[in-house]
Amino acid sequence: MKTTMLLVSWVVMANMIWVGTVAGASPQEAGASTDQAGEVITLKIDGWTCASCEKGIRRALEAVPGVRRADVSYAQGGAIVEVERGRVSQDQLTQAVASAGNILSSYRASVVPNGTLTAKAGEQGGGWNWFENLFK
Repeated sequence: MKTTMLLVSWVVMANMIWVGTVAGASPQEAGASTDQAGEVITLKIDGWTCASCEKGIRRALEAVPGVRRADVSYAQGGAIVEVERGRVSQDQLTQAVASAGNILSSYRASVVPNGTLTAKAGEQGGGWNWFENLFK
């Protein structure tokens, strides 16, 4: 019992130290570049059938030179991509999403204004969403 309590308190203390260190880090310490501002591009993605599609789309987006980070969410219906300003075009991102498709699914991306993805976007149609995508 004492060993379990000791282990739990050690994990809690380590977590508090780690969270405090990360939250209090300056942009230079966290590895963020302050000399070149990034740009955020929001993509609405159609054609996916489940949340497991996120991984392939994220890989394809992050493979584009100049993409810093890609947050892909089936529940929100799209991706938020941080890129180096002037290095990546919107067409490159939409082509990357299309290239992530396979024989069972084809993805289509369109650029939308930032902040317009909602949690309901990927949930429209309920459980039959995958069925509707088969005939698009």
